[in-house]
Amino acid sequence: MASPKPTGLSWGITWFTVAIAICVHLQTKAEQPQGAYFLPEFALSPQGSFLEDTTGEQFLTYRYDDQSSKTTQSDEEKDGGWDAWGAWSDCSRTCGGGASYSLRRCLNGRNCEGRNIRYKTCSNNDCLAEAGDFRAQQCSAYNDVKYQGHFYEWIPVYDDASSPCALKCQALGKPLVVELAPKVLDGTRCNATSLDMCISGICQAVGCDRQLGSNAKEDNCGVCAGDGSTCRLVRGQTKTLLSAEKREEAVIAVPHGSRSARITVKGPAHLVIESKTLQGESGEHSFGASGTFAIENTTVEFQKGSEREILKIPGPLGADFIIKVRYTIPKDSTVQFFFYQPISHQWRQTDFFPCSVTCGGGYQLNSAECMDIRSKRVVPDQYCHYYPENKKPKPKLKECNMDPCPSSDGFKEIMPYDHFQPLPRWEHNPWTSCSVSCGGGIQRRSFVCVEETMHGEILQVEEWKCMYAPKPKVMQACNLYDCPKWVALEWSQCTVTCGQGLRYRVVLCIDHRGQHTGGCNPQLKLHIKEECILPVPCYKPKEKNPVEAKLPWSKQAHEMEEIRTASEEPTFIPGPWSPCSTSCGRGIQVREVKCRIYLAFTQTEVELPEEECEEPKPASERGCHLQSCDGDPDPFLPDYSHPEEAEDGVYDWEYIGFTPCSATCVGGTQEAIVVCLHEQTKQIVNDSLCDSSKRPPAMSRTCSTRHCPLRWHVGSWTPCSATCGVGIQTREVHCQHPGGSIAGPEHCKAKEPHALQACNQIDCPPVWHVEEWQQCSHTCGGGTQIRKVTCQQLLMDGSFLKLAEERCHEPRLSTQKPCAKADCPPQLVVGEWSRCSVTCGVGTQGRELTCQKVTAKSQPVALNASVCSNLPAPPLVRSCHMRACNSK
Repeated sequence: MASPKPTGLSWGITWFTVAIAICVHLQTKAEQPQGAYFLPEFALSPQGSFLEDTTGEQFLTYRYDDQSSKTTQSDEEKDGGWDAWGAWSDCSRTCGGGASYSLRRCLNGRNCEGRNIRYKTCSNNDCLAEAGDFRAQQCSAYNDVKYQGHFYEWIPVYDDASSPCALKCQALGKPLVVELAPKVLDGTRCNATSLDMCISGICQAVGCDRQLGSNAKEDNCGVCAGDGSTCRLVRGQTKTLLSAEKREEAVIAVPHGSRSARITVKGPAHLVIESKTLQGESGEHSFGASGTFAIENTTVEFQKGSEREILKIPGPLGADFIIKVRYTIPKDSTVQFFFYQPISHQWRQTDFFPCSVTCGGGYQLNSAECMDIRSKRVVPDQYCHYYPENKKPKPKLKECNMDPCPSSDGFKEIMPYDHFQPLPRWEHNPWTSCSVSCGGGIQRRSFVCVEETMHGEILQVEEWKCMYAPKPKVMQACNLYDCPKWVALEWSQCTVTCGQGLRYRVVLCIDHRGQHTGGCNPQLKLHIKEECILPVPCYKPKEKNPVEAKLPWSKQAHEMEEIRTASEEPTFIPGPWSPCSTSCGRGIQVREVKCRIYLAFTQTEVELPEEECEEPKPASERGCHLQSCDGDPDPFLPDYSHPEEAEDGVYDWEYIGFTPCSATCVGGTQEAIVVCLHEQTKQIVNDSLCDSSKRPPAMSRTCSTRHCPLRWHVGSWTPCSATCGVGIQTREVHCQHPGGSIAGPEHCKAKEPHALQACNQIDCPPVWHVEEWQQCSHTCGGGTQIRKVTCQQLLMDGSFLKLAEERCHEPRLSTQKPCAKADCPPQLVVGEWSRCSVTCGVGTQGRELTCQKVTAKSQPVALNASVCSNLPAPPLVRSCHMRACNSK
């Protein structure tokens, strides 16, 4: 292979030449990729020599033979012995940031102080992607040069702290690293992460403004030497909640242009990026392992751990990134995010609108519009309202066309009261009906800008004329109160006094005012009936000794019988007692009694004939007694035997129990109950059979000695809120100490009494039901608003029943009313097309054009044509084609 020859390049200076300092084969400019070629560093000509200055650094001095190349010297340069600086050289690079130099000559030999060469940056435009890295180009230039007898493909070694401006390259696929040149070409970056560049083998600081020696840095928004005002910090965290319905959830949107983004998820969830470009293209990107990825021209570093995933995005983002989490197991995760979001929308004041008049003194306004900084387009105002720091500028108002009007020219005449003409103002139509009847909805209204003429007419004008005043709200919240909901009142008593029965309650649809109304979902209505079981068996216990009687007396106590189970010996096993045969008074209960045996080897019970059981058979029938049928509240005592029916025997007095305690707390008394019993049958008999002189003394005892607990205090019911259709009554309910002071409801153990009950549950008479007015049919020139008026009846269950109109006896309310009572602006009105000008062939048709306006009373009024001169006019003539003419 032939050795490379130095390539001579002309610098436009006749007194020295440039040559390649080392023998390096360089591709010519034509062979380099377009826009990415580089120029070799200049070499010393024989006329130049090194000179060390006081700092020990070497600089170049030259003899100038071409006086035409000198420029004007300053007095300072003349005093210092220097000639004028020469012209700047060509840039060392054509893109990506290079260096250019300028030289000067010492006129006093070698006695000048300072440097004879200076540098500046140049070609700071970015290179095309296919151009490649500048340091890599310099390494690849040695691919055709043998090193130690071999050819290698060289790749650059970056970020060498010891010698950042030396050209160190590594043989591809081998551990061989060689310094192929003591210094890289001017304009080469010192390292891969900064703008600092090598100049004559020395790393020179370069600021973000691409100037040598500059300390300018980019702020967090990516603006060179900025103050951070063009972006805003967004940071926070959110806890994702897993549900059966969703397996993926969007967490945060990181918009186009954002920087320094860091997204961390702690937990089992996985991070997913959905990208959306400004051109509308979208894609989804998930990550299986740690690494660096390119998404929409944006570098994304992904780190994956056992219970943590991290996304690091230096930015700026080349698209909108929507960060999502994807669930794999039912466990919550926490997402933390941090990024600088560009303020991509800002307010811009518009130019002033045209003057309101052509003469005689008027006004003109400007406005503010929201600009998308990225696309330089005007967008809706809500984009600018997104940023709290964006304050919309107020419109400016100024006078214009103050010259007097000629006698019948211009838009307005000179009148004595002209200065009192009011400014244009906003006029609004009525609010539309609310989007929902409860629970919070929205309603809207439309606005027009109107102006009052000198003659008192109200005309609709362009909106910009009213922009000096803030536009009223076009939307507002409505019906913010809670929707009606089902409320259950207190359960009734059980329908039975022992055993299983039913209980009932009233369920009402209650609105936010506590009134009974309609509108509740029938499918969500609470049940009004349920079973109830009283833990009181339906029979009377047999008690011998004085014990405390159970309350109430009308309920039967449980007879304490031993529960029998089958054994390995034949045994009578009684079943449960049936309910009492009557609901009041005396009755009977029955049960099954069977002889059974337990077989251990099969672990089963077997029924045997009764004769196999040797023990006495328990009773299978007994008497029972519920409350007295006549409602007597006195304690029930079993019937006693009449004297004539009693068997012979001895009678004696016995205690059979105590009366209920006279108080439930703070101490009460109980009296012992004494009856006359037959000593053998233990049946209660008439007291006359016992010796009254031997009647035991009255006996009492204290009971309920504990302190009284806090109790619920209830007030009187208020009058019914409605006369029909189910009204509501309320009362005061609070938890109260025995002394009367009020305590919190949690201190009362008993169930809180209801503070609400239904009343007047009857159907209401039919009445007219009126809905909200609908939007006006026109915005100007007179319109109509309508509403629905129907005859309805509120029923006792809270529902509404639509009826025929004749069922409502009151006069029906109006269903429409006029609106938009303002004149419409002038407009051009075209008439019908005339007949074709020919009967065959091609002719023309015409139509008339008139200028008119519609008044507030919907009457069209013709105007002077000059009033509509600024409006676009439709075509007034068109061609028409008739049948072909017969040629004779």
